[in-house]
Amino acid sequence: MVKKDIGSGKYGAFNGVFVPTFLTIMGVILFLRLGNIVGSEGILGSVLIILLAVSVSISTGLAISSIITNIKVGSGGAYSIISKTLGLEVGGSVGIPLYLAQILSVALYIFGFSEAWGFIFPSHPQYIVLFAAFLLLFLLTFISTKIAIKTQFFVFVLLVLALLSVFLGGGFSMENLQDISLDMNGNGDFWKSFALFFPAITGLMAGIGMSGELSNPKKQIPKGVVSALVITTVIYLGMVVYLGISASSQDLINNNLKIVELALSSPLVLIGILASTFSSALATLVAAPRLLQALAENKIVPKSERLAKKTKKSEPRNAVIISGLIIAITLSLGSLDTIAPILTMFFLIAYAMINLAVFTEQSLGLVSFRPTFKIPKIITLYGFLSSIVFMFYINVIAGLISLFLLFILYWYLTKKRLKQKQGDVRSGLFRSMAEWAAKKVSSLPESSKHIWKPNIIITLKNKKELKGKYSLAKNILYPKGTLSVLNIRSTKDNEKKLFKEVKRLRKQGIFTTFAQVKSTKTSKILKVALQTMKGQFFHPNMLLVKYRNFTRNDLKELFKISERSEVGLLINKKKLEKEKEIHVWISERHLDSNLFAKKDYDLAMLVAYQLAKNWNSRIILKMHLKNHSKSEARKYLRKLIYESRFLPNTSIRLYYGDKKISKMNINIFSVRDFNDLEKIKKETKKYSKVLFVKDSEKEDVLA
Repeated sequence: MVKKDIGSGKYGAFNGVFVPTFLTIMGVILFLRLGNIVGSEGILGSVLIILLAVSVSISTGLAISSIITNIKVGSGGAYSIISKTLGLEVGGSVGIPLYLAQILSVALYIFGFSEAWGFIFPSHPQYIVLFAAFLLLFLLTFISTKIAIKTQFFVFVLLVLALLSVFLGGGFSMENLQDISLDMNGNGDFWKSFALFFPAITGLMAGIGMSGELSNPKKQIPKGVVSALVITTVIYLGMVVYLGISASSQDLINNNLKIVELALSSPLVLIGILASTFSSALATLVAAPRLLQALAENKIVPKSERLAKKTKKSEPRNAVIISGLIIAITLSLGSLDTIAPILTMFFLIAYAMINLAVFTEQSLGLVSFRPTFKIPKIITLYGFLSSIVFMFYINVIAGLISLFLLFILYWYLTKKRLKQKQGDVRSGLFRSMAEWAAKKVSSLPESSKHIWKPNIIITLKNKKELKGKYSLAKNILYPKGTLSVLNIRSTKDNEKKLFKEVKRLRKQGIFTTFAQVKSTKTSKILKVALQTMKGQFFHPNMLLVKYRNFTRNDLKELFKISERSEVGLLINKKKLEKEKEIHVWISERHLDSNLFAKKDYDLAMLVAYQLAKNWNSRIILKMHLKNHSKSEARKYLRKLIYESRFLPNTSIRLYYGDKKISKMNINIFSVRDFNDLEKIKKETKKYSKVLFVKDSEKEDVLA
């Protein structure tokens, strides 16, 4: 028996999604501002505004419907969708503006309610009406969501009757038709009218916002949202034509309630306006605290512990109280016409990010993305781009400020290091980008010497050994290198400790990979590992080992392995800490050839450069002379420093007779093979701060 995707709520597609979406869309803008838009822009201009606005809303609705059939949506609606796709930081940076937009929407609907009430009772003070309506809404929401949901059925019936009354009234006039549809007055500001209208079609968020209360959101949200958007769009287009043939442009511009006068039954329409604005406010006020509570659950907003709490009946009471306070402040400061454009910006940002989230999932080609409701990528791409373009057409400065605030919120949330309970697809996004880059690189000419970066592989037996090797490795790698850790001959408990330590290293900025390999022969492990990893895109180019961990024969084998695998070999005698000076020994034999000829000290120089940069140390190039003059050597080394682009404080020291090896500072020696290592090892036997370096011939300090 197949287990259905059942949510924790009890509401279905009609009462949980369609009705709140329908009522919110068929609200204040339809009855109180659509006439003004038609009067300003004409029938054709108004139709274009509606189609453009609805195109964004429908693409967003389809995007949401698609992704909801692929993931389990929690409370918070759109915020939940974005968070599960692009992460909590992006979800939170969009969720906060979306929450504020819903709060402003409630204020918008209450202002619309007070306008209609003022038409019936002109002697009633507006502020008293505003706050009386708000108080009633707040109490209904605070007491129980069930009451709020049940009142919507009654309002839905009233709204349908009010719409019928409007369409059955009015009358056709050729003079009005010519005035509005052909002349279009030229008085309108198209994008200003667009910004005024857009909040009308943001009602889909009311239904999605109830996602946590639905019994089967994967089926109910697509069905409820799509049907509500299609039906309301048809009604809006019909209303535009109806107003255009029933009233002159001046009447529509100067009289916000002209639609009431045109209706068959004015009282019924007034009741419908009051009911629709009230119910829209109620539906949004039910959804907004749930979004705030969802944000608080992930510690995105201040005082999250309190705001995340729910009652035994799953009511977010604390979130309702805070939302109520913000609405009360908004009602004291704003008006319907000032709130609408701000709402538009907030919602366009949210719509853009929702479409981007779904487009990202569609583009990654991950097997896990298998929505049962599929849509073409062009729809989500259009939804994303059109939302951004419309923002800038409405107001360039406001659009830039909105995007800047979005970035600031994202930056703030990344600093909080939020912990997401479930994973998102960001890793898949970056993996796809890396795969694309890898394919692109493979088709380009080989240029490894110019793009060389330190990538070290080390072997470990215990945590203590990691700390010893890591100190040197980190200072060679930082900040852009990669560390590969092979754990050998380790117990399960030790493996866990090592892996925990490796995770800590990642937090310090070094990209680190970890693998457990069991074998008694380290050289065999390295041989297989390096041969296997050679085909990887980010393969190791250096092997760091400790001298005392290997026998003479094993060291011989290591030289062969490094040569076959084309990796450099670093052999240190003991743990090397931060040093004030780094002494790099250059062999006299190089004076017999041109500086740009084949060299064996490239890796030694590059390692010295990385250490000097991270230790804030000074590099000293040293040479022991037998057959050449100091002037020859100095000229060569000065040119080497210049062509290598080393710091000006790099100095030169030349010696005849015995080598003057520093006991206090690190000494780096280039070795060509095992015999060379044995020879230099004898000369440095009494010194501990020594690092032997063998080139892979893939490096070039002059590149």
